[in-house]
Amino acid sequence: MKTAIVNIGVVVTGDYQNPLSHDSCIVMENGTISHVGGQNVDLSDCNVVVDADGATVIPGLIDSHVHIVLGDYTPRQKTVDFLESYTHGGITRSITASEVHAPGRPSDPEGVKALALMAQRCFQHYRPGGMTVHAGSVILEPGLVEQDFQALAGQGVWLSKAG
Repeated sequence: MKTAIVNIGVVVTGDYQNPLSHDSCIVMENGTISHVGGQNVDLSDCNVVVDADGATVIPGLIDSHVHIVLGDYTPRQKTVDFLESYTHGGITRSITASEVHAPGRPSDPEGVKALALMAQRCFQHYRPGGMTVHAGSVILEPGLVEQDFQALAGQGVWLSKAG
């Protein structure tokens, strides 16, 4: 999929030495930015072209410490849809600090590995409000060995936390 945002007023770059840019066009292909600059690029093959009408474009923010368990729910605070509501404040990516608040959560090696893998798989394609969620943080418990971490990494789990 190819998407373009045109007629941008200002781009907030995230670069403290050059924080603002007056590039008027951003093109994304399959989720990756492929062009930032003027509108002197061919947009005829774009699936979507969004007219920003002079608006400011800013990178999304990251919350690097969320406690989710399954879907957009955190039992500790008994909160539903909190991740989706974050997107209204500009947070477009969250990183789990593990699923330690799962009711009756396991503390044995096989259980914490299964919990991490379940959470990672849950958010592999689920995007609450469009947000990317990096979930599936294995809780460090006695009995885990190097091979456990290697096996989890092979399954896409790359986060860990002391429980």
